Amino acid sequence: MKTGFKKMAILLGILPLILVLSSCKNNDSGNRNQESASKEIKMMEINEISSMDSGNALDGGSFIAITQVIEGLYNLDADDNIIPGVATDLPEISKDGLTYTVPLKKDAKWSDGSSVTAKDFIYAWRRVVNPKYGSPSSFLLFDIKNAEEIINGHKKIEELGVQAKDDHTLVVTLEQPVAYFTSVMTFPTLFPINQAYAEKQGRSYGLDSDHLLYNGPYKLKEWKHGNQKWQYQKNDLYWNKKQSNLDVVNIQVVKDTNLAVNLYQNGDLDRAVLSGEFARQYKNDPDYTTQLDSWVHLIEINQKRKDIATIFENKKARQAIAMAIDREHIVNEILNNDSQAIYGVVAAEFIGNPKTGEDFRAESGNLVAYDQEKAKKLWTEALKETGQTEVHLDFLASDQDENKAITEYLQYAMENTLQGLKINISLLPEKSLMDREENQAFDLLLTRIGPDFQDPTTYLNNYAEESFKNHSSYISKDYNHLLEKAKKLSTDPVKRWQTLIEAEHVLMDEAGVIPVYQSANTALMRQNINGMIHHLFGPPNYYGKIMLK
Repeated sequence: MKTGFKKMAILLGILPLILVLSSCKNNDSGNRNQESASKEIKMMEINEISSMDSGNALDGGSFIAITQVIEGLYNLDADDNIIPGVATDLPEISKDGLTYTVPLKKDAKWSDGSSVTAKDFIYAWRRVVNPKYGSPSSFLLFDIKNAEEIINGHKKIEELGVQAKDDHTLVVTLEQPVAYFTSVMTFPTLFPINQAYAEKQGRSYGLDSDHLLYNGPYKLKEWKHGNQKWQYQKNDLYWNKKQSNLDVVNIQVVKDTNLAVNLYQNGDLDRAVLSGEFARQYKNDPDYTTQLDSWVHLIEINQKRKDIATIFENKKARQAIAMAIDREHIVNEILNNDSQAIYGVVAAEFIGNPKTGEDFRAESGNLVAYDQEKAKKLWTEALKETGQTEVHLDFLASDQDENKAITEYLQYAMENTLQGLKINISLLPEKSLMDREENQAFDLLLTRIGPDFQDPTTYLNNYAEESFKNHSSYISKDYNHLLEKAKKLSTDPVKRWQTLIEAEHVLMDEAGVIPVYQSANTALMRQNINGMIHHLFGPPNYYGKIMLK
């Protein structure tokens, strides 16, 4: 059956590939981006921008855009080392690990010419924890003193542990020592907002490019909600504007690999993301680039819909789904773009043991297996225990190009392994998918999680009982206990590390979520583009340091 599916996938892929190759034959990949008088490049993203409000954004497309035009206290360099942004230096941390003093640049400006001050960070952070605002990313500030109590309505926002010693000195007080807190401060949720400007715009703030102030390397132009195209234009008031010689970055949303390659060959894109047959075809092309990223693609398994239990409240049903999937088939036969099968929820090559340096993924091990016979046995037992003979499931995913082939394979694998299972696939725009996810209107959902900061908890905390991102009603006393235990071990990083490994083992044994693959960032890119940065945590694509030859 698996061989038959391969043949079908290959046949379906032949026609568009032939059409692309025939249109590409007489086109070289020369440096067409130098033809205009100004220095411009044409780039693609696979997702629209949902929100440019840094406190309200939740999706990767929005965070990528925010990072181009607004700058926080700290940035990441090409090797993901933390470097100053609006700050002049790394924070001064008190001996007890609770107080962070951050000096700010005096030449950091907003695009209206006003100075970026400590008050802009205080306003932005208080706004995120304000329960009336309801930020989806408020959990990122939980480590700051009084943040959780403010979010829960027990304290005033003015009691958040952040103060301005003066206009250019920010002081942050934590609830307890957190080794990775400087890393958290690189994320867009903690970026500054000019209070006077934001309050003047009211509900229009961040809804389009005309209702924003910028302090980053670019200014956003020609964007409003729903747009498939926009521009990043050079911000001449940016304190480090010489780090890039670009005048304009033109962006368009392209979800189809066939279209992306055509646009690249016709000179309408300077970077085209590849997958499937196209990745295989262009692997030896001089413009081919690849890098493993930290996005983990996984299947959320919903245990309740409209407060009614689904079959997935049964542990054996969840485990059966996990074991019915051949992850190697997905990465080798469908994607074929240097993505890797993954058997745990924390990404590979992301973070090392604080004592030995061993990668978390390698040390924690492969925690999920492809085992059709065991999957059949577990599924049969789950049907018997729940009194069902036939199960119909809604399987959702975003409408990105590769998800069609991936969801069709997963449907095939699960239906042909698990008796009585029928799956209906729906591919949705990112915003619609997020709405369905938030409302728990799904049975299975193919999604991805990326790290907000460099620590295993950026993945593991998503599945805590009280997490804003736990949309599948997964509740485990053992798992929650281990996460809480890890919180109290900040001063003992080795014990904390082992506790987090134990937590991942519990999550995978209980099949609270099903990891599928870790994606690679594979593309064709013009060779005269230098300085394009792809980060392993936080928003992945950064155009702010590109030098066009």
